[in-house]
Amino acid sequence: MTALIVVFITLSLMGSALWVMPSKREREKMALRMLARKHGINVQLTQVALPDKWDKVTHKVSVCGYRKYHEKPLKEFADLNLYPYEVWKHDSICKGWYASRPFDLPESLAKLLEKHHGAFEAIEVAPQGVSLFWRERGDEAVVDDANAIIDALLQVR
Repeated sequence: MTALIVVFITLSLMGSALWVMPSKREREKMALRMLARKHGINVQLTQVALPDKWDKVTHKVSVCGYRKYHEKPLKEFADLNLYPYEVWKHDSICKGWYASRPFDLPESLAKLLEKHHGAFEAIEVAPQGVSLFWRERGDEAVVDDANAIIDALLQVR
């Protein structure tokens, strides 16, 4: 009887330990976040308010924000938002991407945005820095490209 109780307690503890262990998908997300931090990107779980096509209603989406900041906030800089879907008053900047105001888009950046059209939810360029929002569906190459996109958008004035 004592052996049965010991076996039951051992199995109970093992079950609890396995329940706490992160899933394979969670481990993959952590690997992506660690790679982003190596690129100097600040990673934060957040929510972003996305406008609908008519820019009347916003809905919040839970995403992971990858951010880089300017050394000093830019003066007299108007926010720039990029979305991978049409918003009626936004300009098309490349295939499948729309911006809240016109700006000079380098060819290399346009190719990266088109390549990852379905991966990113939104990109925000503010006087403080650049924030890229996505659901972390991808691999290390996507993080490398996200870093390149953020670095290119940090140059927008």
